[in-house]
Amino acid sequence: MELNELLKNYREQIDTLDHEIIYLLSRRFSLVKEIWKIKKDNNSQILQSKRWNELMQNLLIEAEDRNVSKKLVSTIWNLIHDESLSVETKI
Repeated sequence: MELNELLKNYREQIDTLDHEIIYLLSRRFSLVKEIWKIKKDNNSQILQSKRWNELMQNLLIEAEDRNVSKKLVSTIWNLIHDESLSVETKI
C-alpha cells in the first residue's frame, strides 16, 4: 500500500474515533442532566467527592493497564468533570 493511502486509512480511522468521542460526550452530558434532576429532587449535593475520587482512581488504573498516560487521563477527566458540574448548575 502506498504511503498516502496508508496514512489516509489511519486518518479516516482517527476521524471516526473522534466523532465517536464527541457522540459519547454528548451521551455522557445527557446522563449528567438526568442525574442532576435526581439530585435536585432528593436535595443531594452536586459534588460527591467520594464518587469522584473512586472514579478517578479506577480510570487511572485502567489508563495504566492500557498504556495511556495517567496525566492525560487525569487532565481530560478533570475537564469533563468541570463541565459536568457546570451543566448541572445551569439546569
